[in-house]
Amino acid sequence: MKKIFKELGTREIIIISSVIFAVTFAIILFMAIKKGAMDRAGGEDGSDSQVVSEETAAGDEDMPVIETATEGMKAESTPDTTVLAKKEGAKDGYLNRCVFLGDSRTVAMVNYGFFNDDAALAQIGISHPAFASNKFINNAGKEYTLKTYLSSHQAPVIYILLGVNGINDPSESHYQKTFISLIDSVIEMAPNSNVVLVAIGPVDDNGIYKNSVQNAWIDKYNNFLLETAKEKHIFYLDIAEILKGSDGQVKSEYNGGDGLHYSGKGCEAIFRYIVEHPVPGISDDGKYVVKYIKPDPNRMKVTMGEDSGIDEEKLKDLMDMMMGNETVSEADTLNSEETEEELRLKEEEERLKAEEEEKLKEEEEKKKKEEEEKKKKEEEERKKKEEEERKKKEEEEKLKEEEEEKKAEEEEQKKKEEEEKKKKEEEERKKKEEEEKKKAEEESQKEEEESGKEEESEQKEDEGNSEGTEKEESSSQSEGETGNEP
Repeated sequence: MKKIFKELGTREIIIISSVIFAVTFAIILFMAIKKGAMDRAGGEDGSDSQVVSEETAAGDEDMPVIETATEGMKAESTPDTTVLAKKEGAKDGYLNRCVFLGDSRTVAMVNYGFFNDDAALAQIGISHPAFASNKFINNAGKEYTLKTYLSSHQAPVIYILLGVNGINDPSESHYQKTFISLIDSVIEMAPNSNVVLVAIGPVDDNGIYKNSVQNAWIDKYNNFLLETAKEKHIFYLDIAEILKGSDGQVKSEYNGGDGLHYSGKGCEAIFRYIVEHPVPGISDDGKYVVKYIKPDPNRMKVTMGEDSGIDEEKLKDLMDMMMGNETVSEADTLNSEETEEELRLKEEEERLKAEEEEKLKEEEEKKKKEEEEKKKKEEEERKKKEEEERKKKEEEEKLKEEEEEKKAEEEEQKKKEEEEKKKKEEEERKKKEEEEKKKAEEESQKEEEESGKEEESEQKEDEGNSEGTEKEESSSQSEGETGNEP
């Protein structure tokens, strides 16, 4: 180095020093801009995700790897497990095993730094009928179709966060048929993965998109998603319960400003709800790290049309929101007119409202729990009563059978006795007949004998008479002979 500096003149040294200083300053400036972008994307709304780096290039060399599902990881839901339940002590590591298929609400989750760019296949304005045939481009510039994405991202859990776009479809059967077709395609393409249908989150019925989506329609199709999850033995995540206020509208602190999309706090609430309601049996070990990739509005894809409800007039505000900017221009204008005192009062009012809603929710949950306990107890009592009635019925049937058997035996015995009686009577009748016959024969024989005796007596009498006559004749003759003697 000394030799080089000796050969260089003062002018060359000054030029080299200036270049080094300029490069150093450029690096420092770049780092400052990068930090500001990261803070803006995840800061104001209380995001606590672990943003570790920013990458604006099209590659994904350092992107966290999504775990791949293996055979045996998939579980069939039951009526008791279809709706994912809260797990105490759940950890963020669960997200290392999940990917997300969605629309602009999922794009916001990526741009606010809650989901990794490569863990989400999503596009602003996309509806479920067009999802399977669409071409997507993520913040890193990588292009996918549903088929190519799932061929390399068969995670243990696949979340489907769709349905709000095109919810005003006049044909309910078309909406349902196309949704079921998409679900079947995902199940077929990722046979080892657990599929979760995510409830369509609530909106503000008086927001910018009030002609395209209403909470009444959302409630109707959420019932459809739940029933579909039950029929197909997959899972259902009810994020609506954390996002919806007591008035049935999206909570004010979660409203991104247009009534349809969610603020950073809303995205954080969804993130936390997913973590706390995992698919049973899927590990939550490990550290969950988000690699933040700044969205490029020139590269970001958007679907516009009747299905999405998006038009060019709203696109700029929506793009600003999707890039993590504070809110839409209408809300900015409104806030600029408010004084600091009004803002403070509004915040206090919202805080009290949130506390009241939380209290009401706790009371509702307590009441719900009590009702469930009561229902469970009633069910147990009903089952117990049914069991007792069943046993009683069985005993009655058994007694009835025994009585019938006894009756049958008695009838059989009676029949047997009657037969024996008849047999005995028959024998006695025959015996009597024989006796009468014998008696008749004896009487007949006796009569014959008496008749024979009478005949014999008459014969003897006749013979006696004959002998007398002969004697008389003989005597007469003798006397005659004697008289004729001289």
